[in-house]
Amino acid sequence: MARTLESDMAMRKGLGGLLWAAALAGLAVAGATVAIGAPGAAPAPPAMVRGNPAAVQGGVRRDHFAVSPAQLHPLNATDLYANQILQRIYESLSETDVETLAHIPLLAESWEISPDKLVYTFHLDPRARWQDGRPVTADDVAFSFRVLNDPQLRTRAKWQAYYSNVAGVVVLNAHTVRFTVHRDHFRNFTNIAGLRIVPRHGFPGLDPNRTPLSKQPMGSGPYRLVRWKKGASLLLKKDPHYWGQHLPQNVGRYNQTLLLTKIIAQDKVALQAFKKGDLDVILFTPEEWVREATGPLFGLGAQSGKPLIKLDVQNRAPRSYRYVGWNLGSVLFHDVRVRWAMSHLFDRDTFIAKFYHGLRAKAVGPFAANSPYCSPNVKPVDFSIRKAIALLRAAGWRDTDGDQVLDKDGQPFRFTIMTADPETSVKILTLTKEAMRKAGVDMRIKVVDWSTLLTLIDEYRFDAVMLGWTRSPWPDPTALWASSSAVQGGLNLVRYKNPEVDRLIAKATRSIPEAQRIKLYRRIHEIIHADQPYTFLTESSHTLVGYRRGFKQVQPYYAYDVGFDYWWIAQPTR
Repeated sequence: MARTLESDMAMRKGLGGLLWAAALAGLAVAGATVAIGAPGAAPAPPAMVRGNPAAVQGGVRRDHFAVSPAQLHPLNATDLYANQILQRIYESLSETDVETLAHIPLLAESWEISPDKLVYTFHLDPRARWQDGRPVTADDVAFSFRVLNDPQLRTRAKWQAYYSNVAGVVVLNAHTVRFTVHRDHFRNFTNIAGLRIVPRHGFPGLDPNRTPLSKQPMGSGPYRLVRWKKGASLLLKKDPHYWGQHLPQNVGRYNQTLLLTKIIAQDKVALQAFKKGDLDVILFTPEEWVREATGPLFGLGAQSGKPLIKLDVQNRAPRSYRYVGWNLGSVLFHDVRVRWAMSHLFDRDTFIAKFYHGLRAKAVGPFAANSPYCSPNVKPVDFSIRKAIALLRAAGWRDTDGDQVLDKDGQPFRFTIMTADPETSVKILTLTKEAMRKAGVDMRIKVVDWSTLLTLIDEYRFDAVMLGWTRSPWPDPTALWASSSAVQGGLNLVRYKNPEVDRLIAKATRSIPEAQRIKLYRRIHEIIHADQPYTFLTESSHTLVGYRRGFKQVQPYYAYDVGFDYWWIAQPTR
């Protein structure tokens, strides 16, 4: 899995940044004031300031992506890399606080929810402006929702996982918009409030896929895109006329004038660029953390002459996880015994010790191992070639022609697993390939670029794929595990369908007491574990950050975010 800086930002900057990184969830409580920290619809107090009001403004921060964004269309860009750029350009109706997860007014200055939780009315901040100076209107908000349902939109299937429950939207006046939903859902408010708002005048034609915003994004957010060298870098410049700069959550925030993101595919090259002074902030791999970043101050930048600092972030932010998804439409993987055999052939203990130096944990399912939603009855799948062979034999796979590869009905057990990560993923798969060989399975490894991988997944042209998801603090299993999401271009990319899981998801996603949701989610976890549509591998337990000493923070990190937005440079070069 390629490294990205600020992946934690996606959690609170709107749904658009999460389609490939797991979506936000929320609890909308009608007619009630929700306690700070609850996933509710009550706005945060206006005095909630997380930045330093005296933070120095200016300077350049140079970040790093290992993968270039596939595209920058504000609605069709569904990968994490593109959305880390777009979330600085576009905004949503609200965002969530870095310390409490309370909803904070953004484009919407206030809102109401009907007692039956089926109607959501938002009042826009009349100060809100697009970067071309035009006002943000209720018509823009209504258009932003309606365009997601346009049959021509390429990513419509993905958005449906989050917005199919929204029945419609009505413009009441220039600054008031009302959404209605089909049924109560604990995430209705957050899904609607997290909608990425795009300018109606940015889509001049009838085809929503064709817009000048694809090449030159233009939103209402704090930064503008000034240069995009595909495969090389992206440069954002702070908008001096940003309408929301005086909002409480933005005081002492967005302090750098320029944000330069460099695309460097290889970890070692990126690390050397950081040490040399060509990057200011980096996310370390565990191996780099242990072997290269020795001590809290571990080197001198060749250009700046300032020590490099490392920061181990262990907050309450949702843990991402790595997995292998099996194409359940393939004749190789439709049998659950085969999928269990595959899962037994991944040596998680060795991966964690050898490649992660103990800085990862075993993933046990869609919910984090330390989450209350994680069933205590589910344990990590053990590494056992013996068990794998027995399961494959029970499923009818035997080596009938003596070529050391199992076969069944004339079909050899031979498949290709794809990844866009040429680093750690390839190391894990290379080690697994040997275990597969011993079990009589011919596994081939194919590294493809990120854009190609997304296309192949959408078109179901894969046997197996190694990917990762970022979890939500209030997860909704619908997008990844409901049968309704198992459509071409949807997020249920392995085409998993289980009627009992569908029934439990429908019950668990209502506005019910948390104790009931925990019980239902644990049962969902147990069923998914039994079905093994994914081989769950590892989950993150540390975010390993390196930065130059000239960067300052109010605090090292926040409860649900590293907080890069709030960093400033003590003596910026202007």
